[in-house]
Amino acid sequence: MVLAPAPLLGYAVGFPHPMVRMAMAVVLSAGLVAAGAGLSAAAAYGISFGLAAAVMCQMIERRQPFERIVLFATSAILMAGTLGALAFVGSPVLLAHAIHNELTAGMIRSESFYKLLGIDFSMAPETRTYLVEVFLRLTPAVLAISGAFTILINLGIFWRLGGRQQRVGYELFGDLVRWSTPEWLVWPLLVSGFGLFIPVSPLATIALDCFVCIAALYFCQGLAIMAFYFRQLGMPALARGLIYFVTVVQPVLATLVCVVGIFDLWIDFRRLKPRSPEARNLGNFL
Repeated sequence: MVLAPAPLLGYAVGFPHPMVRMAMAVVLSAGLVAAGAGLSAAAAYGISFGLAAAVMCQMIERRQPFERIVLFATSAILMAGTLGALAFVGSPVLLAHAIHNELTAGMIRSESFYKLLGIDFSMAPETRTYLVEVFLRLTPAVLAISGAFTILINLGIFWRLGGRQQRVGYELFGDLVRWSTPEWLVWPLLVSGFGLFIPVSPLATIALDCFVCIAALYFCQGLAIMAFYFRQLGMPALARGLIYFVTVVQPVLATLVCVVGIFDLWIDFRRLKPRSPEARNLGNFL
């Protein structure tokens, strides 16, 4: 279901009355989900992938840049999903308990799975409790990053398979190897970083989730810098894919790429900014 919005976009965007076509497609898809998995699954589909597809379609028709589409679509499904979960569970406290129980059960199932493979991956109850608490604090950031990644993947598939400029009417992505975050984003990063030391637990948790989300954006900028130099070097696609995979799954390397994305604001690794006439031959570092 993660790729569900892409065919809906292909059916609606670029045709007459796109929102009417999108609404019909979402209703029909939700009906098929209800027939196969029940009304609760259909409702979950409607407030997640169905809503995301509708928001994406509307913003593409308005010729918005992909960054704004990802932001608004992700915000919409997070808000709708949170309200839906609260309506189903009853209160924020019960929702937190439900997520806590799911995380604990998931870790226990993982330990059982590794035991079936002959790997002793058991951990002390205190360690499991600590990890569950950390994951619980990071749940909003993980959901936001996962939602944004899902939206971005569907936009990319739609653009690759049939969107293109002749149907959309504008360049949706542009040259991604030259993509960068807005310069003012470094201030929320710094504020959220200092917010990690707030002694009030709820405020520190909010700062942590904001810091992780903003760091994910700078990680994407670091990947764009990598892609820029890969293209300059003419590196084969297979080698690029392997390096990207290792970068994503290796925490230390991912952190370094994120740091490169942050410092690109001052160092300008790709030389995208115009040279300062005051710097003369000394570069743009002064």
